[in-house]
Amino acid sequence: MECILQIRKGKQLFEGSVIYEEGDLIEAVFPDQVDVTVGDQLPCVRTSDYDTINNFEAVVLAKERNRLFLFHSPTVMEFREQRRRYPRFDMDVQGWVQYQSVDSAAPNAFFYQKVNLVNLSLGGLAIRANKPVPDERKLCFYVELYGRNRADGIVQADLQVIHERVEGPHYFYGCKIVGIGSRYFHTLRKYLLQRQLAERRVAQPE
Repeated sequence: MECILQIRKGKQLFEGSVIYEEGDLIEAVFPDQVDVTVGDQLPCVRTSDYDTINNFEAVVLAKERNRLFLFHSPTVMEFREQRRRYPRFDMDVQGWVQYQSVDSAAPNAFFYQKVNLVNLSLGGLAIRANKPVPDERKLCFYVELYGRNRADGIVQADLQVIHERVEGPHYFYGCKIVGIGSRYFHTLRKYLLQRQLAERRVAQPE
């Protein structure tokens, strides 16, 4: 069933259809161009059957003719329930993992290993390594999402390995993020939203 979105700005009411919704991003189309500005925070009403109505506020991220891209941050409870719904993006970026030594003679020693980040989402990621990493213990992961010397792209998180596979000379590890600071979480969320918005623009050209 079609999902209807109503947006109010002052005394104006605009009604359109939601064509994409995932994570924090909502994309909607309207019969005509909508008189709003990027950055506006607007009250919205969403319904798919006129019996279930959801009221929330969203920020206009981008607009293209009669299409709007809106940022709607879920509540803490909604986020916990919907975390797996956030998109996962393929990539190939160098990163590092740090883990504690398995050698009982040097229990406080830490090792660093270069890995490649092969996909990323808000709740987890996958890495490729040229040699095994100890999957039974916590890993500290570090990556620069935009390349070197970009402080706004640094993400550091604690990982737990969920599954492992070997393909040829490479080891692949699917990991869950089990610890991340608020600064790095914000950086990760912003990066994923930018990727999501860019892919939607390509998928629905003007």
